[in-house]
Amino acid sequence: MKKIITIVLLACVMVATGFTSRQSNTEFVCQKVLKAKNECHYNFLVDGGKFRYVDIGCRRKKDDVIKKVMDGEIPLAKDWKIECPMPKKEDL
Repeated sequence: MKKIITIVLLACVMVATGFTSRQSNTEFVCQKVLKAKNECHYNFLVDGGKFRYVDIGCRRKKDDVIKKVMDGEIPLAKDWKIECPMPKKEDL
């Protein structure tokens, strides 16, 4: 009974605070393919923090992965395994 009450209260808090699964301020940085391991590494910056998604077998298309991450459908792991150059900010 306590478990059900806890779940209901948690759901109410999420609704009341306007929780959304959509990532805010997410930026795609780069994609690296490790052919020896058959892995595709996607690096993202979320609110300035480094996050990654690793596709084992490289089964997904790059555009689909980026879209699903931006929509919050794919969970990201903390920190990058494969470093890549940071995007350069253009001075306007």
